[in-house]
Amino acid sequence: MLQIETGFAQPVHHAQHCFRQILKAFSEPGSRGSLDKHRGFAPLNPAASQVIMSLCDQHTGLYLSPELAKPTDLAHAVANLAFHNGVQRTTLQQADFVVINSTQTIDLMQCKAGSDMSPEHSAMLLVQTEDLDSGPRFRLSGPGIQHPIIRQFGELGASLLDYLSKPSHHYPLGLEFVFCHQQSLLAISRTTQLERI
Repeated sequence: MLQIETGFAQPVHHAQHCFRQILKAFSEPGSRGSLDKHRGFAPLNPAASQVIMSLCDQHTGLYLSPELAKPTDLAHAVANLAFHNGVQRTTLQQADFVVINSTQTIDLMQCKAGSDMSPEHSAMLLVQTEDLDSGPRFRLSGPGIQHPIIRQFGELGASLLDYLSKPSHHYPLGLEFVFCHQQSLLAISRTTQLERI
């Protein structure tokens, strides 16, 4: 039997706090934010869970990769997110939010990348990683970054590494990324330029 756990202790206040942290992370790509208002619904880590709880509702589609955990564990997370936020699971191709592991293989070209008329209708990928201080090194530049900075996102599978090094979509189309480790997050906007070094 699936167990419904407690959501945000103060739903409105905590969701607003998390939203501000996520907004700051996207306005300053490469800066590390902290989401500390919930322990997360396993197998989702605290940061990924709180992003979903702050940004998703019954009108947003969520894709959870089978690589995250056993199906029973995924069902537990889905049941809790549906109860607290009305979130519905959908396919990778239709999802507004996609949660994956950093090392898995996935065809990112199947994700929504927006259109010329509506580039904002693209998917946000929440990438669960074991570290934000190891793995391939990237130089980040672009809007919101005053001076180029060096960042790491943990160990990355070939799919992510290839896309980050050379995106398959051309601006203004593209995917947004939030790398989530425990209670920390680091966002990469589709306007951010990454150079592997």
